[in-house]
Amino acid sequence: MSEIFEKTIACADAITKRFTETGSLDSVNRWDFPKLTDTVYKSLRYRRAHICTVDARETKKLYLMHVTVMPHINDNSPIYGFDLVAGPTKVSGAFLDYSSGGSPSHYMMNWFAHNTKDLEWNKPRELPDWAKAIFSPSFVAIGAVGAEELDACINIGLTSLDHYLENVGNTQESGADYHMAQNRYCQYQKMNPRTPASLQHLGFSEHETRDFVANILFPEIV
Repeated sequence: MSEIFEKTIACADAITKRFTETGSLDSVNRWDFPKLTDTVYKSLRYRRAHICTVDARETKKLYLMHVTVMPHINDNSPIYGFDLVAGPTKVSGAFLDYSSGGSPSHYMMNWFAHNTKDLEWNKPRELPDWAKAIFSPSFVAIGAVGAEELDACINIGLTSLDHYLENVGNTQESGADYHMAQNRYCQYQKMNPRTPASLQHLGFSEHETRDFVANILFPEIV
């Protein structure tokens, strides 16, 4: 196994361990698709912690990890997102953010900005309009990096997750409702053309792709 694959799989395992320690299993969707694992957790502190991995190392020389954590709808804590797209010799994409869940000035957003502002390996890029609408100014994005930079990316990803899990839920308010902010995040994520393209490259049909993006990756609250 390549070093890049080993590190990415270890990161996914570490995130799963954190979710099992902080929440309870809500659902497991295996789908009729080989090497795809899709698991959702819930807790009193967060509404939905989702980790999805696709192990296409043998067929496409790819390993993908997608993670989001959504607060309860009465909590204006940010939304945590972390994605890795790994090949055998490099990571073609790594993305990390605390995205606004109702309050762009939330203290967790300020923590994330402070702790990511000096990342020398972070390569600022021009974001498409759908991404500008939801990602924070501190959005972390890197591409075409090797093992050393991947270590740094995983470290800030896990550190940010630990801080998130320790603090999400602290700003729950009786009677508050921020579900529209969470739905807005999901709606804009669904505008990303790379997501369906990647799924179809992996072998999903058009129907499976639409269903997976709408109801598994970014389900809206109705």
